[in-house]
Amino acid sequence: MTVSTTTIDRIVANVLSQLSPNEQRTESVVSQASSAKTVQSFKITETVITADVLENVQTGQSIQIPNKSIVTPAANDLIRERQLTINRSDITKLKKSNSDNRQPVGKSKLSVAIVRHTEAVRSAISDLRDFSEELLSCPDDAAKYAISEICRSGVGTVLIFVEQTHRAACFANRNEKVKAVIVNDTGDVKAVRKQLRANVWCLDPTDRSYFELKNVLRAITQ
Repeated sequence: MTVSTTTIDRIVANVLSQLSPNEQRTESVVSQASSAKTVQSFKITETVITADVLENVQTGQSIQIPNKSIVTPAANDLIRERQLTINRSDITKLKKSNSDNRQPVGKSKLSVAIVRHTEAVRSAISDLRDFSEELLSCPDDAAKYAISEICRSGVGTVLIFVEQTHRAACFANRNEKVKAVIVNDTGDVKAVRKQLRANVWCLDPTDRSYFELKNVLRAITQ
């Protein structure tokens, strides 16, 4: 049986017309998958986002930063230039996500009692590692908390952020195992270390910047 070339062409055209939609759909899926792979997301935990921090981030990428992070003007210019997407996350959620890497409460080396709360305090303690935290209403409660942490939980250092530093230190020192002191700057910390082994540090964070608090905390915890 002889088949004409016209018939063959018609059969081939019919087969191609049936395959074409599937090929187009496959190409579309591949294209979408390829596009999805190019979108990368980065998580940055710094409390101050500078242009140097974003130096290696490529154009069009998405970045997750803490809710309280400060973005410098130069970093904002870079964000606009590279069309970056910034997503802020609640710092308490970030803190919770890191809880698995900490020791259980009562076994950590550092404990923080906050009576006087400021944004600078929140930013400064976010730089700390391996610590537990408690929000309290008055210096008396902070002193009781410090005594409990030192005597019962075996914590080595307690930080108390409170306006009434003298009251908190006085009440805490009623326990023989507690050596509570008041500090205002890194100079005070160095002076205390030369004279005694303090384990409870009282600091008034009122009108203090993040950098001031960070330096004091670094001196205490180093």
